Amino acid sequence: MRVAVLALVLITACSGGGANGDASDVFIAFNDSFSPFRTWTMVHDELTDPDGTLPAGVAGPRDQYINKLPPPGSTEFPIGTIIVEVRTDSGKIFVSVKRGGDFNSAGAVNWEYFELQENPVKYLWRGLGPPLGDTYGGDPNGCNNCHRACAANDYICSPKLQLSSF
Repeated sequence: MRVAVLALVLITACSGGGANGDASDVFIAFNDSFSPFRTWTMVHDELTDPDGTLPAGVAGPRDQYINKLPPPGSTEFPIGTIIVEVRTDSGKIFVSVKRGGDFNSAGAVNWEYFELQENPVKYLWRGLGPPLGDTYGGDPNGCNNCHRACAANDYICSPKLQLSSF
């Protein structure tokens, strides 16, 4: 009986959550979703901050891996898009996942954030931003503050991952 209840809960949780939702409306990432990231399309990026407006530690060199490029002419990244950012100066690994289902509706809509470790690849935290007491790039307010500024590019700030370039 417990197995049947658990299966029903999992099916409901992944279904999109509403009367109009279906499985294609939501993507839930698990540790195995990230394990092949070093085989994906990679771009090297150097985020600069000439005006000094970014939180400390956000600017700098990074290798970004994307699991699937959006179709040409897209105005948003498809649900299920995973962008892994390896900070080449610190070795920290952060991820943006296009989750869908109106997740993060008050921030970078439909995006969930993660920090990963390698060997084995698994996430250290997931959600709207780092857990209390942890930071990304020195910003104690999490990931949404910066990513909201990139709403025109579906909340992805990378100069090398602009939707207009696909």
